[in-house]
Order: sequence, then structure tokens, then C-alpha cells
Amino acid sequence: MRLKGKRALVTGSSQGIGAEIAKRFSREGATVVVNHRSAGSHREPVLASIRRSGGRAIVVHADVSDPESVKGMFREIGSELGGLDILVNVAGLADRKMWNLPLEKTTLDMWQRVFSVDTFGTFLCTQGAARLMKRGSSVVNVASTPALVGDTDGLVYASAKGAVISMTRMLAKMLAPRIRVNCMAFGSMSTTWVDWLDAKQAEGYRSAIPLGRFGKPSEAAALAVFLASDESSFMTGQVVALDGGEAPR
Repeated sequence: MRLKGKRALVTGSSQGIGAEIAKRFSREGATVVVNHRSAGSHREPVLASIRRSGGRAIVVHADVSDPESVKGMFREIGSELGGLDILVNVAGLADRKMWNLPLEKTTLDMWQRVFSVDTFGTFLCTQGAARLMKRGSSVVNVASTPALVGDTDGLVYASAKGAVISMTRMLAKMLAPRIRVNCMAFGSMSTTWVDWLDAKQAEGYRSAIPLGRFGKPSEAAALAVFLASDESSFMTGQVVALDGGEAPR
């Protein structure tokens, strides 16, 4: 119950890592805001899991790339919960067509699409959350290890996450001491991204990881709990890699 009494928004939390974080936060005692862009049924398994464990959750539909939609989300959160203690910026755009794309086929539209969600969405949500947060609150951002060390795949994604890393370090100083801001940089995690790879590619990624496997969403959720809780109360502006030792540092 490390998050007992806390109010937490997890963006992009209807599935994948976001859903795992939302469920883990609930088990740790937080009231969770489950966010997803559409009003579809993806959210139902997350809500069912939270309610089975006796947790409390509300759903707020919002497109994090749309400033007006984000404003509406935080108005609803303020009205329903009276404030916010934790924000986890998970929402990101995933499109397998962009992953192995050569430079000559990469377009400016692709950059705008990814940045609008991963980077601008992180900014807009942090801006909105900060208005509802009191001293002792926490923001946890999501980046990736290629943004730290480079890679041959995922140029647009890594660049957007690189901006998130810079934003994390800037906001940590701007919002201290009231709000802590840290970032999780994921290596190869076992999510829908793995489905983009053929067997040879998947084995290539796996063999590059010293621990010999892809990371689990549950491990990402455990790190998010640590960064959001008082256990990390002397940490801000940090980028913590969760990558099985893959990225040289």
C-alpha cells in the first residue's frame, strides 16, 4: 500500500504497460484515473481487474495530443477527485510502418504525428496536472533507451522520447521542490511492439540483452510505483533505464 490515499492519472492505460501500471497502482492503494483516447471497450479488462481487487478507478476519455481534450480531462479530474498526486505519462503513438523505415521514406508528417502524442502530450498533461498537484506530488514520464544511446530502428520514436528526457530534466528543476519529475527509459519490453518483428529480428533483439529476455510490463509497473512513491522522495530529474543491461552507459 505504498500509494495509499494517492490520486493517480495514468495516460494510455487501457492496455499494455499503461494498463499494468494502473492495476499495480490500484493494488498499492491509489485511486486511479484510467485514460484512453477512444470510448471503446479496451478499458473494461483494466476496470474489472481494479474492481475485483477492491480498488477505485474512474475513466476519463481524452486525446493527449489535443489541448482542449486535455483541459477537459483535468477539469473532470479536479471535479471528481479534487486534485491529483501522481501523473504517469504512458500514452504514445505506435505504428509498425514507421519502425524499420529508411531515412528517405521518413516524412515530416510522421514526425508530427509521433511528437504530437509522445512529446506534446507529455507536456500538455504535465502542465494540466501541475495545476492540481500539491507539494509531494510526482510525475513519471516514459522514454526509451534508443533515445539515450541511439539505434538503427525507430528514428522518429527515439527522437520524440529524447525530447521527453530533456523535458523531464527541465521540469524537475522548474517544479522543485513541490513536484518531482522522473523518467523511465525502457529497453526491449514484451508488448505489442514485439509483434512487429519476425523471428530473426526478435532473436536479434533478445540476444543483445545480457539478461537474455524481453522485459515484462509488470516490471515496468514496479518501477513506476517506486518512482511515484515516497521511497524515491530524494529523486528528481532522473532517467532510470529498464533494459536488462542492453544499453551501454
